[in-house]
Amino acid sequence: MKDLSLKTTHIGSLPLEDPKKSVELVFENLDIPAWPQLSKIKKESMLLQFNEGLPGFNWDKEKIDTSSPKFEEDMLKFYENYLQIVEENNLELLENFGLSEEVAKGFKAFLSFGEKYKPSIVKGQITGPFTLATALKIETGEIPIFRDDLRDLITKFISIKALAQGIKLKKLAPEVIIFLDEPGLAGFGSSAFITISKNDVITMLNEIATLLKKHNIIPGIHVCANTSWDIVLESEIDILNFDSFNFYEKFVIYDNHIKNFLKKDNKYIAWGVIPTDKEQLEKVELEEVLKKFKNQLKDFSVKIDFSEKEILKKSLFTPACGMGSLTVILAEKGLNLLKAFKNHIAEEV
Repeated sequence: MKDLSLKTTHIGSLPLEDPKKSVELVFENLDIPAWPQLSKIKKESMLLQFNEGLPGFNWDKEKIDTSSPKFEEDMLKFYENYLQIVEENNLELLENFGLSEEVAKGFKAFLSFGEKYKPSIVKGQITGPFTLATALKIETGEIPIFRDDLRDLITKFISIKALAQGIKLKKLAPEVIIFLDEPGLAGFGSSAFITISKNDVITMLNEIATLLKKHNIIPGIHVCANTSWDIVLESEIDILNFDSFNFYEKFVIYDNHIKNFLKKDNKYIAWGVIPTDKEQLEKVELEEVLKKFKNQLKDFSVKIDFSEKEILKKSLFTPACGMGSLTVILAEKGLNLLKAFKNHIAEEV
């Protein structure tokens, strides 16, 4: 794996509707460019964008229709493709699971624009299995995660969609990162999901991470609020991204898990140092971001018994979350702040 220390990237969504301008913004400001999700466009919202090819998915109702006459047939066909891809390494079938321009205008523009830049590393992203399986509904109103067959289907479907995306990005750059975006994990452990165990979630994450690693794609995860971080830290995920601007104190509680995670090779913490809350971002200046991070770094060093230098070697930097809900001016401010922050930190190391 390429050394990722002190590199910057972003989470995914941007507020522009012009894919070319979005891609230019990404390449100008980030060490690890990531294709932009244009979430102002309805089909590019995180609960719709990656559902092309999902058996039973009804685009009009935005639900999985298991009563559809074609559902069983489509599910059987998917599992046949899945086995041929995973067990027989028939990667040509991944063409059936790619991102079309209809749902990912920024992806096509990113691939085209990136050919000029020749990046050494790029990032992609996809809605994580827990979030998709808890946010989508079946036509009956049921939530898929509570049905073993649908939970398995969604996990395997995300695995293949993530792999298809990763293999496509590998044509652009030798190193590829794919983040699972898991805002839904903020709800893990609540009464709504009391029957879903920690092991259930780790199994879902590991199935995807293991497949990506098999193809030399680096698996990461982004959770925008708080969660049971031990789940991620015990999984096969290699990059853990969290909102350090707002949730550092809740994250560092897992100091022993973090220590064990970072002791392993090729494991990184991606600090969400730039706030993406509108009011916070309007007010914040570089000095505050730097001061907050340096205080956290000092505290983190004591808590996990790593030197600050060792921690920085295992650190990347991002905005706290996606920026699709911001104004264009604020999103640009966030990316400019991130670039300036990284330059300051790199000079001091």
